[in-house]
Amino acid sequence: MTAVENSGLSGGGAPRRTCFLHIGPHKTGTTSIQDALFDNAERLAAIGVFYPTVSGDRGGRQRRNHTPLARASNFKADDLMASPFWEELSLKIADIDGSIVISTEHFAERLREAENFERVVAFFERHGFRVTAVAYVRDQPGWLNSWYTQDQRNFISRDSFSEFLARALEFGLVDPWGYLGRFIDDPRTDVRVVSFERAIKTGLARSFLDAIGAPEDFEIAEPNPSNPNLGVKGMYAAQEIMRRVNGRVRSLPNYNQLYERFKKLMRGRDWEKTAYIGFTPEEEKRIRDRYAASNDAFAQRFFGVDWATICPPRSASLREFDFASAPDEDKRDVLEVIDQMVDAIEASRADADIVLPPLKGKKGKGKKGKGQGRGQGEAARMAEADASKAGA
Repeated sequence: MTAVENSGLSGGGAPRRTCFLHIGPHKTGTTSIQDALFDNAERLAAIGVFYPTVSGDRGGRQRRNHTPLARASNFKADDLMASPFWEELSLKIADIDGSIVISTEHFAERLREAENFERVVAFFERHGFRVTAVAYVRDQPGWLNSWYTQDQRNFISRDSFSEFLARALEFGLVDPWGYLGRFIDDPRTDVRVVSFERAIKTGLARSFLDAIGAPEDFEIAEPNPSNPNLGVKGMYAAQEIMRRVNGRVRSLPNYNQLYERFKKLMRGRDWEKTAYIGFTPEEEKRIRDRYAASNDAFAQRFFGVDWATICPPRSASLREFDFASAPDEDKRDVLEVIDQMVDAIEASRADADIVLPPLKGKKGKGKKGKGQGRGQGEAARMAEADASKAGA
Protein backbone atom coordinates (compact mmCIF):
# COMPACT_ATOMS: atom_id res chain seq x y z
CA MET A 1 0.00 0.00 0.00
CA THR A 2 1.63 3.21 -1.23
CA ALA A 3 0.44 6.83 -1.01
CA VAL A 4 1.69 9.62 -3.26
CA GLU A 5 1.70 13.37 -2.67
CA ASN A 6 2.94 16.19 -4.93
CA SER A 7 3.70 13.52 -7.51
CA GLY A 8 5.18 14.29 -10.87
CA LEU A 9 4.09 10.89 -12.18
CA SER A 10 2.57 10.71 -15.62
CA GLY A 11 0.61 7.70 -16.79
CA GLY A 12 1.96 5.47 -14.01
CA GLY A 13 5.61 5.82 -15.02
CA ALA A 14 8.49 7.41 -13.12
CA PRO A 15 9.53 10.98 -14.01
CA ARG A 16 12.51 11.06 -16.37
CA ARG A 17 14.86 12.82 -13.92
CA THR A 18 13.81 11.88 -10.42
CA CYS A 19 15.97 11.21 -7.39
CA PHE A 20 14.09 8.72 -5.26
CA LEU A 21 15.52 9.47 -1.84
CA HIS A 22 14.79 6.38 0.23
CA ILE A 23 15.07 7.55 3.85
CA GLY A 24 13.95 4.37 5.63
CA PRO A 25 13.46 5.01 8.46
CA HIS A 26 15.38 2.63 10.71
CA LYS A 27 13.82 -0.83 11.17
CA THR A 28 11.49 -0.72 8.19
CA GLY A 29 13.29 -3.23 5.98
CA THR A 30 15.81 -0.71 4.65
CA THR A 31 18.79 -3.08 4.56
CA SER A 32 16.80 -5.76 2.72
CA ILE A 33 15.62 -3.21 0.14
CA GLN A 34 19.19 -1.96 -0.33
CA ASP A 35 20.39 -5.51 -0.90
CA ALA A 36 17.72 -6.00 -3.57
CA LEU A 37 18.63 -2.73 -5.31
CA PHE A 38 22.37 -3.42 -5.22
CA ASP A 39 22.02 -6.99 -6.50
CA ASN A 40 19.72 -5.93 -9.33
CA ALA A 41 21.35 -2.63 -10.30
CA GLU A 42 21.97 -3.66 -13.92
CA ARG A 43 18.39 -4.83 -14.45
CA LEU A 44 17.04 -1.64 -12.88
CA ALA A 45 19.24 0.46 -15.16
CA ALA A 46 17.63 -1.27 -18.14
CA ILE A 47 14.28 0.28 -17.19
CA GLY A 48 15.79 3.69 -16.53
CA VAL A 49 16.30 3.49 -12.76
CA PHE A 50 19.92 3.73 -11.61
CA TYR A 51 21.43 2.83 -8.24
CA PRO A 52 24.74 4.76 -8.20
CA THR A 53 26.89 3.31 -5.44
CA VAL A 54 29.60 5.06 -3.46
CA SER A 55 32.76 3.56 -2.04
CA GLY A 56 32.88 5.67 1.10
CA ASP A 57 36.05 4.84 2.99
CA ARG A 58 36.25 1.20 1.96
CA GLY A 59 39.23 1.50 -0.36
CA GLY A 60 37.21 1.47 -3.56
CA ARG A 61 34.80 -1.29 -2.57
CA GLN A 62 31.26 -0.22 -3.40
CA ARG A 63 28.75 -0.03 -0.57
CA ARG A 64 25.25 -1.45 -0.78
CA ASN A 65 23.84 1.73 0.77
CA HIS A 66 24.53 5.46 0.75
CA THR A 67 25.16 5.87 4.47
CA PRO A 68 28.44 7.84 4.00
CA LEU A 69 26.38 10.64 2.44
CA ALA A 70 24.52 11.16 5.72
CA ARG A 71 27.56 11.53 7.97
CA ALA A 72 27.43 14.62 10.17
CA SER A 73 30.93 15.65 9.08
CA ASN A 74 29.66 16.19 5.52
CA PHE A 75 27.39 18.98 6.66
CA LYS A 76 30.00 20.94 8.59
CA ALA A 77 31.57 22.35 5.43
CA ASP A 78 29.98 25.18 3.46
CA ASP A 79 29.47 22.95 0.42
CA LEU A 80 28.53 19.26 0.25
CA MET A 81 31.04 18.90 -2.58
CA ALA A 82 33.80 19.29 0.00
CA SER A 83 32.89 15.76 1.06
CA PRO A 84 34.62 13.01 -0.94
CA PHE A 85 31.43 10.95 -0.75
CA TRP A 86 29.22 13.63 -2.30
CA GLU A 87 31.93 14.43 -4.84
CA GLU A 88 32.04 10.77 -5.88
CA LEU A 89 28.26 10.69 -6.23
CA SER A 90 28.32 13.92 -8.25
CA LEU A 91 30.65 12.38 -10.81
CA LYS A 92 28.58 9.22 -11.08
CA ILE A 93 25.22 10.90 -11.66
CA ALA A 94 26.45 13.68 -13.96
CA ASP A 95 25.66 11.79 -17.18
CA ILE A 96 22.78 9.60 -16.03
CA ASP A 97 19.78 9.87 -18.32
CA GLY A 98 17.03 8.54 -16.09
CA SER A 99 15.99 8.30 -12.45
CA ILE A 100 18.25 7.44 -9.54
CA VAL A 101 17.71 5.84 -6.13
CA ILE A 102 19.70 7.01 -3.13
CA SER A 103 19.09 4.96 0.02
CA THR A 104 20.11 5.53 3.62
CA GLU A 105 17.91 5.41 6.69
CA HIS A 106 20.11 8.02 8.35
CA PHE A 107 18.56 10.74 6.20
CA ALA A 108 15.32 10.31 8.18
CA GLU A 109 17.04 12.03 11.10
CA ARG A 110 19.73 14.08 9.35
CA LEU A 111 17.27 15.88 7.06
CA ARG A 112 15.00 17.04 9.85
CA GLU A 113 17.37 20.00 10.12
CA ALA A 114 16.41 22.78 7.71
CA GLU A 115 19.96 23.55 6.55
CA ASN A 116 20.80 19.91 5.86
CA PHE A 117 17.54 19.42 3.97
CA GLU A 118 18.16 22.50 1.84
CA ARG A 119 21.69 21.40 0.93
CA VAL A 120 20.63 17.94 -0.16
CA VAL A 121 17.65 19.11 -2.22
CA ALA A 122 19.79 21.84 -3.84
CA PHE A 123 22.52 19.30 -4.67
CA PHE A 124 20.14 17.12 -6.67
CA GLU A 125 18.46 20.11 -8.27
CA ARG A 126 21.84 21.30 -9.56
CA HIS A 127 22.29 17.89 -11.14
CA GLY A 128 18.86 18.07 -12.76
CA PHE A 129 16.91 15.78 -10.41
CA ARG A 130 13.65 16.45 -8.59
CA VAL A 131 13.67 14.79 -5.16
CA THR A 132 10.96 12.32 -4.24
CA ALA A 133 11.19 11.00 -0.69
CA VAL A 134 10.27 7.34 -0.26
CA ALA A 135 9.54 6.42 3.36
CA TYR A 136 7.86 3.62 5.25
CA VAL A 137 5.50 3.83 8.21
CA ARG A 138 4.98 1.15 10.83
CA ASP A 139 2.87 0.41 13.92
CA GLN A 140 4.86 2.20 16.61
CA PRO A 141 5.02 -0.21 19.58
CA GLY A 142 6.60 -3.00 17.54
CA TRP A 143 8.66 -0.46 15.63
CA LEU A 144 10.20 1.00 18.79
CA ASN A 145 10.82 -2.50 20.15
CA SER A 146 12.74 -3.40 16.97
CA TRP A 147 14.70 -0.14 17.14
CA TYR A 148 15.69 -0.75 20.76
CA THR A 149 16.65 -4.35 19.99
CA GLN A 150 18.95 -3.20 17.19
CA ASP A 151 20.54 -0.58 19.44
CA GLN A 152 21.37 -3.27 21.97
CA ARG A 153 22.71 -5.62 19.29
CA ASN A 154 25.00 -2.78 18.16
CA PHE A 155 26.14 -2.08 21.75
CA ILE A 156 24.97 1.53 21.44
CA SER A 157 23.83 2.15 25.01
CA ARG A 158 22.95 0.52 28.31
CA ASP A 159 19.57 2.24 28.49
CA SER A 160 16.58 0.18 29.59
CA PHE A 161 13.64 0.04 27.20
CA SER A 162 11.80 2.52 29.43
CA GLU A 163 14.70 5.00 29.17
CA PHE A 164 14.90 4.50 25.41
CA LEU A 165 11.15 5.00 25.09
CA ALA A 166 11.21 8.29 27.01
CA ARG A 167 13.82 9.71 24.64
CA ALA A 168 12.07 8.33 21.55
CA LEU A 169 8.75 9.92 22.48
CA GLU A 170 10.39 13.24 23.31
CA PHE A 171 12.20 13.35 19.96
CA GLY A 172 9.30 11.97 17.92
CA LEU A 173 11.57 9.21 16.65
CA VAL A 174 8.85 7.24 14.83
CA ASP A 175 6.49 10.11 14.03
CA PRO A 176 5.98 10.23 10.22
CA TRP A 177 5.16 13.94 10.40
CA GLY A 178 8.60 14.41 11.97
CA TYR A 179 10.83 12.65 9.46
CA LEU A 180 8.70 13.59 6.43
CA GLY A 181 7.61 17.07 7.47
CA ARG A 182 10.09 19.06 5.37
CA PHE A 183 9.42 16.96 2.28
CA ILE A 184 5.66 17.41 2.73
CA ASP A 185 5.89 21.18 3.14
CA ASP A 186 8.39 21.92 0.37
CA PRO A 187 6.87 22.35 -3.13
CA ARG A 188 10.17 21.22 -4.71
CA THR A 189 9.86 17.70 -3.30
CA ASP A 190 7.40 14.83 -3.67
CA VAL A 191 6.50 12.17 -1.12
CA ARG A 192 5.72 8.46 -1.42
CA VAL A 193 4.65 6.64 1.74
CA VAL A 194 4.56 2.86 2.09
CA SER A 195 2.94 0.76 4.83
CA PHE A 196 5.57 -1.57 6.28
CA GLU A 197 2.93 -4.04 7.46
CA ARG A 198 1.48 -4.27 3.95
CA ALA A 199 4.95 -4.43 2.41
CA ILE A 200 5.83 -7.47 4.49
CA LYS A 201 2.86 -9.29 2.99
CA THR A 202 3.46 -8.30 -0.64
CA GLY A 203 7.27 -8.32 -0.44
CA LEU A 204 9.65 -5.49 0.45
CA ALA A 205 11.24 -5.37 -2.98
CA ARG A 206 7.83 -5.32 -4.70
CA SER A 207 6.61 -2.56 -2.40
CA PHE A 208 9.62 -0.40 -3.26
CA LEU A 209 9.28 -1.02 -6.99
CA ASP A 210 5.65 0.09 -6.77
CA ALA A 211 6.68 3.19 -4.83
CA ILE A 212 9.09 4.33 -7.54
CA GLY A 213 6.67 3.57 -10.36
CA ALA A 214 8.45 0.55 -11.86
CA PRO A 215 6.42 -1.43 -14.41
CA GLU A 216 4.11 -4.01 -12.87
CA ASP A 217 5.67 -6.79 -14.93
CA PHE A 218 9.19 -5.92 -13.77
CA GLU A 219 10.21 -8.23 -10.94
CA ILE A 220 13.26 -8.82 -8.79
CA ALA A 221 13.81 -11.55 -6.23
CA GLU A 222 12.78 -10.75 -2.69
CA PRO A 223 15.87 -10.40 -0.47
CA ASN A 224 16.55 -12.60 2.52
CA PRO A 225 15.54 -11.04 5.86
CA SER A 226 18.31 -9.07 7.54
CA ASN A 227 18.84 -8.09 11.18
CA PRO A 228 16.33 -10.52 12.74
CA ASN A 229 15.11 -10.10 16.30
CA LEU A 230 17.88 -11.01 18.75
CA GLY A 231 15.51 -13.09 20.83
CA VAL A 232 15.33 -12.94 24.60
CA LYS A 233 18.69 -14.67 25.01
CA GLY A 234 20.46 -12.42 22.54
CA MET A 235 19.14 -9.32 24.26
CA TYR A 236 20.24 -10.58 27.64
CA ALA A 237 23.68 -11.47 26.26
CA ALA A 238 24.16 -8.02 24.67
CA GLN A 239 23.14 -6.22 27.85
CA GLU A 240 25.28 -8.43 30.09
CA ILE A 241 28.29 -7.94 27.80
CA MET A 242 27.88 -4.16 28.04
CA ARG A 243 27.46 -4.38 31.81
CA ARG A 244 30.68 -6.36 32.22
CA VAL A 245 32.78 -4.12 29.97
CA ASN A 246 31.09 -0.92 31.14
CA GLY A 247 29.40 -0.33 27.78
CA ARG A 248 32.51 0.80 25.89
CA VAL A 249 32.42 -1.27 22.72
CA ARG A 250 31.54 0.99 19.78
CA SER A 251 34.51 3.25 20.47
CA LEU A 252 37.00 0.42 19.90
CA PRO A 253 38.91 0.60 16.58
CA ASN A 254 37.93 -2.98 15.72
CA TYR A 255 34.25 -2.55 16.62
CA ASN A 256 33.08 -3.92 13.26
CA GLN A 257 35.09 -7.08 13.81
CA LEU A 258 33.63 -7.49 17.30
CA TYR A 259 30.09 -6.92 16.02
CA GLU A 260 30.50 -9.59 13.35
CA ARG A 261 31.91 -11.92 16.00
CA PHE A 262 28.82 -11.39 18.16
CA LYS A 263 26.54 -12.31 15.26
CA LYS A 264 28.57 -15.42 14.46
CA LEU A 265 28.49 -16.56 18.07
CA MET A 266 24.68 -16.34 18.10
CA ARG A 267 24.24 -18.07 14.75
CA GLY A 268 22.69 -21.52 14.86
CA ARG A 269 21.33 -21.22 18.40
CA ASP A 270 17.76 -20.44 17.29
CA TRP A 271 17.56 -17.55 19.72
CA GLU A 272 15.51 -15.46 17.30
CA LYS A 273 12.59 -17.92 17.58
CA THR A 274 11.67 -16.48 20.99
CA ALA A 275 11.36 -12.80 20.19
CA TYR A 276 12.23 -10.18 22.76
CA ILE A 277 9.46 -7.75 23.76
CA GLY A 278 10.67 -4.82 25.84
CA PHE A 279 7.45 -2.96 26.59
CA THR A 280 4.79 -3.57 29.20
CA PRO A 281 1.04 -3.25 28.46
CA GLU A 282 1.15 0.16 30.15
CA GLU A 283 4.01 1.28 27.91
CA GLU A 284 2.22 0.01 24.82
CA LYS A 285 -0.82 2.12 25.78
CA ARG A 286 1.45 5.11 26.35
CA ILE A 287 2.92 4.75 22.87
CA ARG A 288 -0.48 4.38 21.21
CA ASP A 289 -1.93 7.33 23.10
CA ARG A 290 1.04 9.49 22.14
CA TYR A 291 0.61 8.92 18.40
CA ALA A 292 -3.13 8.19 18.02
CA ALA A 293 -4.36 11.58 16.77
CA SER A 294 -1.35 12.40 14.57
CA ASN A 295 -1.30 8.87 13.10
CA ASP A 296 -4.92 9.07 12.00
CA ALA A 297 -4.41 12.55 10.53
CA PHE A 298 -1.40 11.27 8.58
CA ALA A 299 -3.22 8.17 7.32
CA GLN A 300 -6.25 10.19 6.25
CA ARG A 301 -4.11 12.67 4.35
CA PHE A 302 -2.01 10.13 2.49
CA PHE A 303 -4.26 7.07 2.26
CA GLY A 304 -7.78 8.28 2.96
CA VAL A 305 -8.26 5.73 5.75
CA ASP A 306 -7.47 5.47 9.47
CA TRP A 307 -4.05 4.42 10.77
CA ALA A 308 -5.20 0.94 11.85
CA THR A 309 -6.07 0.14 8.25
CA ILE A 310 -2.57 0.79 6.91
CA CYS A 311 -0.68 -0.35 10.03
CA PRO A 312 -2.79 -2.99 11.79
CA PRO A 313 -1.95 -3.04 15.51
CA ARG A 314 -0.21 -6.08 16.94
CA SER A 315 -0.34 -6.24 20.70
CA ALA A 316 2.35 -8.04 22.69
CA SER A 317 3.50 -8.20 26.28
CA LEU A 318 6.84 -8.08 28.03
CA ARG A 319 9.06 -11.06 27.16
CA GLU A 320 12.60 -11.21 28.53
CA PHE A 321 15.14 -13.85 29.53
CA ASP A 322 15.19 -14.45 33.28
CA PHE A 323 18.67 -15.82 33.90
CA ALA A 324 18.07 -16.52 37.58
CA SER A 325 15.18 -18.94 36.94
CA ALA A 326 16.42 -20.40 33.66
CA PRO A 327 17.54 -24.06 33.41
CA ASP A 328 21.30 -24.60 33.69
CA GLU A 329 21.47 -25.65 30.03
CA ASP A 330 20.04 -22.29 28.97
CA LYS A 331 22.43 -20.46 31.27
CA ARG A 332 25.42 -22.23 29.74
CA ASP A 333 24.10 -21.46 26.27
CA VAL A 334 24.03 -17.74 27.02
CA LEU A 335 27.31 -17.71 28.93
CA GLU A 336 29.18 -19.24 25.97
CA VAL A 337 28.43 -16.11 24.00
CA ILE A 338 28.89 -13.62 26.83
CA ASP A 339 32.23 -15.01 28.01
CA GLN A 340 33.79 -15.17 24.55
CA MET A 341 32.62 -11.65 23.69
CA VAL A 342 33.91 -10.17 26.94
CA ASP A 343 37.29 -11.86 26.42
CA ALA A 344 37.49 -10.50 22.88
CA ILE A 345 36.56 -6.97 23.96
CA GLU A 346 39.06 -6.91 26.81
CA ALA A 347 41.78 -8.22 24.49
CA SER A 348 40.91 -5.49 21.99
CA ARG A 349 41.25 -2.82 24.65
CA ALA A 350 44.73 -4.06 25.46
CA ASP A 351 45.82 -4.11 21.83
CA ALA A 352 43.63 -2.71 19.05
CA ASP A 353 45.65 -4.67 16.46
CA ILE A 354 45.17 -8.01 18.17
CA VAL A 355 44.08 -11.02 16.13
CA LEU A 356 41.09 -12.40 17.97
CA PRO A 357 41.21 -16.11 18.91
CA PRO A 358 39.06 -18.65 17.01
CA LEU A 359 35.48 -19.04 18.16
CA LYS A 360 34.93 -21.88 20.58
CA GLY A 361 32.49 -24.62 19.58
CA LYS A 362 28.93 -24.54 20.87
CA LYS A 363 28.05 -26.95 23.64
CA GLY A 364 24.47 -27.24 22.47
CA LYS A 365 21.49 -25.06 21.80
CA GLY A 366 19.70 -25.91 25.01
CA LYS A 367 16.11 -25.05 25.82
CA LYS A 368 14.72 -21.60 25.33
CA GLY A 369 14.92 -19.42 28.39
CA LYS A 370 11.66 -18.05 29.73
CA GLY A 371 10.66 -15.51 32.31
CA GLN A 372 10.28 -11.79 32.74
CA GLY A 373 13.08 -10.83 35.08
CA ARG A 374 14.80 -7.48 34.36
CA GLY A 375 17.86 -7.95 36.57
CA GLN A 376 21.34 -7.96 35.03
CA GLY A 377 24.54 -9.47 36.34
CA GLU A 378 23.19 -12.95 37.10
CA ALA A 379 25.40 -14.41 34.37
CA ALA A 380 28.49 -13.07 36.07
CA ARG A 381 27.37 -14.41 39.43
CA MET A 382 26.76 -17.87 37.98
CA ALA A 383 30.16 -17.87 36.30
CA GLU A 384 31.81 -16.95 39.60
CA ALA A 385 29.87 -19.69 41.40
CA ASP A 386 30.95 -22.30 38.84
CA ALA A 387 34.57 -21.21 39.18
CA SER A 388 34.29 -21.48 42.94
CA LYS A 389 32.89 -25.03 42.71
CA ALA A 390 35.63 -26.06 40.30
CA GLY A 391 38.28 -24.91 42.72
CA ALA A 392 36.69 -26.59 45.74
